[in-house]
Formats: sequence, C-alpha cells, structure tokens
Amino acid sequence: MRTSKEFNEKYKDYIEEGHYGMDINEPSVLAYVDQVFNDLTLIPGFKYQEIKTKFGLARVYTNLEDIMPFAGRIINQELEEKINFILKVEYELENRLKSLNLSKDGTSLQQV
Repeated sequence: MRTSKEFNEKYKDYIEEGHYGMDINEPSVLAYVDQVFNDLTLIPGFKYQEIKTKFGLARVYTNLEDIMPFAGRIINQELEEKINFILKVEYELENRLKSLNLSKDGTSLQQV
C-alpha cells in the first residue's frame, strides 16, 4: 500500500460518514497503520474519522474511546506516538540523503 487513497479504499467500511480517513501519504506510516488496523477492525463497532498531521504532529481520531474508554484513549495515543516517530525518522533520513545529493530512493539529485 503506497497511498492514503489505497488505505482508505481498503478500510472504507470503517470510515465514519462525513470524514475523509487517512491523510498521510508516507508508505512506512501506511504500512504500520495497516498492521494495527488488521487488529482494530476485529473490534465490533470500530470506526475511524481521520488520521492526519496537524501542526506537524500526527492526530488519530477513532471511536475507540467510546467503545473502550480507557484503553481506547491509550491506543489512540500510542498510534500518534508511533506515527510521529516514523515521520521523524523519514524526515531525518530524507535530509541526510539530500546532504549527499541523493533522493529518497537513492538516485542522484544532480542532473548529469
């Protein structure tokens, strides 16, 4: 899964009406959240509204707090923390590669 559109298509039955779902297009974030959602979708009544970045930080909005008041809040917080960590690592990696004149996929940024 490479795009948020693909993610939202896979989990379209779990997006609450009127919301747009996943809005982060980082493949490593999508892979991580996909693994988590494989388990979360087993919870009866599970829905999510949005997964996005706001002011540079990940925000996860689900109905888990309604379904499981204490555990749901912790799960949402853990998801946000892990997504923020992944985004930070990706950002650092991209900057280090740029300092070597390499793109994220390892190809040269300089035209020959």
